Amino acid sequence: MARKISFLGRSGTGKTILVSNLSAALAYLGYRVLQIGSDISLNSTELLREDKAILSVLEAFRDQFDIQIEDYMVQSPCGVYCLELGSIDPGAGCLSRGLSTIDEMMQEQKLLDKYGIDFVIYDIAGDTPCTGYILPFRENRMDIAVLVTNDRYASICTVNSLLAAIVRRGYKHPPVCLIENLTDRYSKYDLLDEFAEKTGVPVLGRIDYDEAAERAALSDDTVVYSDPESEASKVFISLAEKIAKTPIKNEDTPKPFCRECLLKWQKNWKLKRLAAMRHV
Repeated sequence: MARKISFLGRSGTGKTILVSNLSAALAYLGYRVLQIGSDISLNSTELLREDKAILSVLEAFRDQFDIQIEDYMVQSPCGVYCLELGSIDPGAGCLSRGLSTIDEMMQEQKLLDKYGIDFVIYDIAGDTPCTGYILPFRENRMDIAVLVTNDRYASICTVNSLLAAIVRRGYKHPPVCLIENLTDRYSKYDLLDEFAEKTGVPVLGRIDYDEAAERAALSDDTVVYSDPESEASKVFISLAEKIAKTPIKNEDTPKPFCRECLLKWQKNWKLKRLAAMRHV
């Protein structure tokens, strides 16, 4: 049975680059992967598809209703299958509800079995954890929730809100873990590590900034496919192995900060950073 992994986080955290490289890494390891993007720009799978065009499955479903999901799948040169949800009518619904709809259709059409999919990777767009973003977790459609953040406070605040919404689901919520993704060469892990420790969220992996990965992304490619022997690729492949082989579970229920506690923690962290800067 395919393992369904949802990646969530604030825009600007490098989530899509990370997800695409992890999908490519899983394919490199021999797994069959389907990556599903939920951004209306259809850019979640851009680094995988090269110049191959892709159509919005939600727009097709809205116009035709009776569709076959596989008609909208594109196989990338690295072997990953790509699917993009696309847009909805403004004011007529929510993309995450659309994700659940497509997931139901994939089950009805036995799509994952037909293609022998081992992992379904959901790249869920969005900064605000509205009810819709949590719907796939409420419906028990996800096996793992991976929260992606860099070391900016706004990103951590979004992750904390997502964590609170998922945990509010109760004991049936999926395992939640954190990936710390440094998006520039000057970032540091201290803030992220402290957040993980305080909230009790296990850190699945840490991705350092690597110019090779950025260069590949600017060339509309993953570094794993374009240069699998690079150090950057080895990091993604190692993390993909961990995702594939390590049972991910929460020993204890994570405890997100309340709003006031988060602001207080941020203030204390700023004071510590200022003190450290004075000693440089």
